[in-house]
Amino acid sequence: MTWNPLKKNHLTLRPTPAPPLLSHAEDRELDVAVQRLIHVEDTIRKLTKEMKKYTDAVANLDRADQRLTINLTTCGLAHLSDDFRKIVEDYHSVTTQIGKTVQEMATLCQKTFIEPLKKLRDEFALIAAAISKREELVVAWKYSHNRVKKLQEKKDRTASHIAKLERERRSEEAAGKDLKTVHAQLLVELPTFLEKRLDYIKPSVHALIMIQLDYYGSTTKLFTHLMPVQNVSGSPSSAMVPEEEYQETVASQINRIRALTIVKDH
Repeated sequence: MTWNPLKKNHLTLRPTPAPPLLSHAEDRELDVAVQRLIHVEDTIRKLTKEMKKYTDAVANLDRADQRLTINLTTCGLAHLSDDFRKIVEDYHSVTTQIGKTVQEMATLCQKTFIEPLKKLRDEFALIAAAISKREELVVAWKYSHNRVKKLQEKKDRTASHIAKLERERRSEEAAGKDLKTVHAQLLVELPTFLEKRLDYIKPSVHALIMIQLDYYGSTTKLFTHLMPVQNVSGSPSSAMVPEEEYQETVASQINRIRALTIVKDH
């Protein structure tokens, strides 16, 4: 089955308080931890969703670029000038190389970012099951606790009533013991999970940065070699132009484009 990053979160249930068995501080501590975990799972879902959108967008842009260069190479106008034909052919060569890089980048993002976060998110199913187990214990303890209260309120002091009350007290005690055990366990394990989550996610974030650095670096290098700038001596160079000069060049080109008849308002 294909994993769907848009599926609902596993963890949605906040823990129910259980006074007087558990103090307000104990209930509050667990509630805060669960709320943080709900936020973390939702963030993980959003990260995987946005990563999928990002890789799809890059792939779509690459496909558009490929179609553009193919159309240019098959256009008759490209063959009227040897210089223009060479530029078009070089452009097509660059986009072909970048297309392979896009595929590699998408695969790496899947393996180093999406899949590890998917595994982390699967852990929330186990956490949700543990919270649900606690809720069942809360219901069982409250039932016994209320039964004991009702029996205590009765003025009946027969042997049968006293025996029944004693049985309910034992049930309440057993249910309370189970609940406190699970509650205490959650108070230890959930904060530990929260603390360790960053150690788990950091390698994926680092890998993403390196993947993008490599992708955009190689892409920039290919296009820079395709259209080299002139250095001080007037010979071609792949060196980066100063930011101010670059902005002036971009502004000049945009103004030239705006001046074209095909973009003027009719």
